[in-house]
Amino acid sequence: MFYIFLMGRPGCGKSEIYRRVAEELKNRKLASDFMRVDDFPKLWAKFTGDDAAEKAGKPRKYSRATADGGYLVTNDGVWDEILKEVDADLKNLSRPGRAIFIEFSRPNYVHSILNNFSKNVLDAGVVVYIDCSFETCWQRNVRRHEAAVAAGGDDHLVSREEMEKTYLHDDRDALVKNGKISVVVVDNEKDGTEHLAGATASVLAEMEKIVKTRKIGI
Repeated sequence: MFYIFLMGRPGCGKSEIYRRVAEELKNRKLASDFMRVDDFPKLWAKFTGDDAAEKAGKPRKYSRATADGGYLVTNDGVWDEILKEVDADLKNLSRPGRAIFIEFSRPNYVHSILNNFSKNVLDAGVVVYIDCSFETCWQRNVRRHEAAVAAGGDDHLVSREEMEKTYLHDDRDALVKNGKISVVVVDNEKDGTEHLAGATASVLAEMEKIVKTRKIGI
């Protein structure tokens, strides 16, 4: 089994990387079952829980609403809290033949990954950091949100305030040098998808290395 951490700002292109890597894992018979685990539903539950508390006359615990319809996290402890919940979920979700893609965005990836996930997850894991500038990610988020709303969907925009507070800067360089879990950097600044073929091959090479050097069962 494998754990693939898909890291990068909201809007960096995690879904396309997931699709390409999952397809190649299946083609190479490295995995037969695939699952995506995103921490956002857990975070959103904290936000809506705050809304319910406020309506009941109780204080908000994690967030406040923003003028553009999003939320701003006011309790930074929530970031580790929800990742520990994700790690606990993985114990029940993991099984032979399954590749689990773990998706989240943070300013402090080294801390977030190494301090919140179990050793067995790190030993069978690789990080795919999707490198994309803040402004490009913001523009993609807005376009995606507007398209979803136009189609009648119930889409929630990550507020500009939250994007700037949490995702403007991150520890990409320290993550690459961390030495405890393999990292593949994917440049996804360009529009389109053809440039991602080489990146997909690099990710698969790391997964095959895990099988050979760490004796992880497929």
